[in-house]
Amino acid sequence: MSVPETTPELILHRWPGRWALPSLSPECVAVESYLRLAGLRFAAEDCRTHYASPSGALPALDQNLDVVGGPVGSGETNKDPTGALARHRILDHLRRKVRDVDAHLSPGDAATLAAYTALCEHKLSVATAWYQWIDKDRFTKHTRPAYGAAFPAPLSHVLPWMWRRTQLSTLAAHDEDRVRDGLKQAYAALVGKLDETGGPYLLGSKPTSLDALAFAHLAYHARAPCMDVARGIMKAFPKLVGYVEAMEQSLFPNADGVGGKGGDAPGSLDSSSWREPPSAHTRGRRNWWGRRESTDPGAEQVKPLTAKERRFRRRSRWSVAIAAGAIVTYLFAGDVVTIAMEGLEQGEEEVGDEREGGDEGDDDDDGVEPNHDEDDDYESEEVLEE
Repeated sequence: MSVPETTPELILHRWPGRWALPSLSPECVAVESYLRLAGLRFAAEDCRTHYASPSGALPALDQNLDVVGGPVGSGETNKDPTGALARHRILDHLRRKVRDVDAHLSPGDAATLAAYTALCEHKLSVATAWYQWIDKDRFTKHTRPAYGAAFPAPLSHVLPWMWRRTQLSTLAAHDEDRVRDGLKQAYAALVGKLDETGGPYLLGSKPTSLDALAFAHLAYHARAPCMDVARGIMKAFPKLVGYVEAMEQSLFPNADGVGGKGGDAPGSLDSSSWREPPSAHTRGRRNWWGRRESTDPGAEQVKPLTAKERRFRRRSRWSVAIAAGAIVTYLFAGDVVTIAMEGLEQGEEEVGDEREGGDEGDDDDDGVEPNHDEDDDYESEEVLEE
């Protein structure tokens, strides 16, 4: 989605779309779904790398010079490759300061919301991360090319492998059987809740933050080629497939940019109409030269940068940094990259030994059946059309 001529107060920075999804990151889809469920006017800016984000992480939310989703400390991005931490920060900010879609819930419903949110984060999210990052065959075929597309070689290989290593340590206690069982339990529980409340949303007639999170992962399971195992399981829950289709049609515009809710759709609410601008004591965001942009009315008035100018300066800075990193990496490719990859493979073997109880195996065997010769894009369309 391009930024409108009149830039709204909210700008969502996200990984670009892929596989018929608004973003290749489920966490970015979750934040965008929340904004649309709340009916908020916003613009979405695609960032080919998290380094192009104003917070250094994706997703990120830019609101009146305040960047939410960070700040991210040195090296923290590699500790949150999926963006789950950034998503938590953004949704918490939106609930407290913009619009809380859960405000109508009773105490009992709020407890139910917390329980099902935990279910999604511990079952759906784990399954997403497993087939997206842990399964070596699917990671190599789908995830690494998608996340490394913006980087020059060999960074396009090294960086995704570093992020995968983080996920290997996070999910060291899991195996595929446990992931599949958890996925079936989560699907069954969500279908049961839809039957109980009568829909169209998980907790009844009004949307909640649970719908944003659940839809993000369910849509990823239905569309992403690395989630072929999840799609096979989802076929047994047609009501869940119908839920994903209904959410897609109601929230997101079609291929012609028509329809949808929130964003730049007609009737979207501009949060600046009821939210006070940052006070004079609020510390603004650092500009291109490292100085903070003041919001003090008594200070010297400087013409603010447009959204296009801010994007150009931020991207220029990171382009220089990435180019310099690529040159240095190329110069030492013969030794440094070899050592790095050997260290990554060794770390993977150690995590694998812990997860499998010390069983010896081939480096290429992650305990998952390879995904050979499968046309996943056609399969995802088949699931949603059945």
